[in-house]
Amino acid sequence: MIKKQIVMLFVIGLLMPWSALAEPMVFVTGGMSPPYIYEHNGKIMGTDVNVLAAFCRQNDISAEFRSFPWKRALHMVRQGEAAGILSLFRTPERGTFLYYPSVPINSVKIVLIGRKSDHFTIRSLADLTGKSVGVIDGYHYGPEFDSLEGLNKTYCKTKKEMITMLDRGRVNVITDSLDGFRFMCKAHGFDANRFEVLYRITENPIYVGFSKKLPGRKGELLAEKLGLFLEDLRAKGKLEQIRNPSRQAGGQD
Repeated sequence: MIKKQIVMLFVIGLLMPWSALAEPMVFVTGGMSPPYIYEHNGKIMGTDVNVLAAFCRQNDISAEFRSFPWKRALHMVRQGEAAGILSLFRTPERGTFLYYPSVPINSVKIVLIGRKSDHFTIRSLADLTGKSVGVIDGYHYGPEFDSLEGLNKTYCKTKKEMITMLDRGRVNVITDSLDGFRFMCKAHGFDANRFEVLYRITENPIYVGFSKKLPGRKGELLAEKLGLFLEDLRAKGKLEQIRNPSRQAGGQD
C-alpha cells in the first residue's frame, strides 16, 4: 500500500503544472536575433518567444524569459539553473545536457543579399571572388561559407550597420538570415525593395532545449509535449498566427 502511494505521488509530481511550484520556469536565451528573439522596452520578445509562451499558457506554466551572454546561458541550462534555452541549433554535444522536441520551433535561412541596382548574379559562393561581403563579427553562417578562403569580409558590429553599408554601396553584398533582414529593414526604415536575395547559403532548424537537470522526467516530458504542440499548430495552420504579433518594428541594432 505504501509503495503504491509513493508511485502515485511520483506520477502526480511529473504531471503537476509548473505554476503549482513556488518559482516560475526560467527560459534563457544567449543572444538577440530578431525577429526570432529580441528585446524591446526591457522585455524579451520575438516569434519564438511568442510560440513558447503560448505553449506555457496552455500547460499552466508560469514562464520567465531572461537574456544572458551565450556561454552563460548554456551553462545555466546545463546545470539546471534554467529550465530551457531558446533558440539554438541542435548538436551532439548539446544533446548531452538538453532534451529536444521532435519538431523545431523555427528554421533560419541564411542568404546573400545585394542591391538590385548592382545587377549581381551569384550562382555559387565562388562568385564572391573580388566582391566585398558584409558580415557580423563573431557570427557563423554555415560550414560552406565559414570555411571559404580568400573571402573579402567587412566585419560589422550590428545588423543595422551592415545593412547601412550595403545601402550606401560600401559593400557589394551582405550575409544575413532572411527573416532577420526583413525585420531590420522594417524596424529602421530601409527600403527593402532596393535589395534582392542573390543566393541561399543554408537553411537550418532551431530548437528549444530543455535541461536534463530538471527533477525526474520533467525535461523529457516537456520536450515531448512541446513537439506535439508544434505539430498540432502546424496541422491547424495556426503557427504563423501565433508568431505574427511580434513582427513589429522594435528598434534593434
